[in-house]
Amino acid sequence: MTDIARPARRTFMCASAALGSAALLTACGDGHSEADTPEALPIPEPTGEGQALMKTKDLPVGSRALAPAKDPSGKDVGILLFRKDEKTVLAYSNVCTHQGCAVTPKSSKEDFYCACHGSRFAPADGTVTDGPAIAALPRYAAAIQGDDIIAYVTAAE
Repeated sequence: MTDIARPARRTFMCASAALGSAALLTACGDGHSEADTPEALPIPEPTGEGQALMKTKDLPVGSRALAPAKDPSGKDVGILLFRKDEKTVLAYSNVCTHQGCAVTPKSSKEDFYCACHGSRFAPADGTVTDGPAIAALPRYAAAIQGDDIIAYVTAAE
């Protein structure tokens, strides 16, 4: 007859819980995606009536800002702006592509930042520079007209 030591029920349950938790945390990872970051979305053609978001003097070359706007239904939306050069301004939705939190131009780096989960986006094209988001920010047509920065806000898709 062999004497095999049997683990106590409590020991078995604790070990099972620890292994399950380890497997779950491994599956979750560190919040970064291994998926390829999609390329920047194309800049849409201006359609509809443009909205003056701010004066060009309030957005120097190389700077970022958040401006309020209205979508076609009249809903308030946030537009992220980046002044690429004297003649070019780029506009993006401020809704994070990860889980819909607000993206802000306030960042310790020269980028757009989502404080909910740490996603970062490049101002030059809206692509993800740090996840967990894996999709680029949606873009809006924008232009400099006289002293104004104009955006053509379309319906959210």
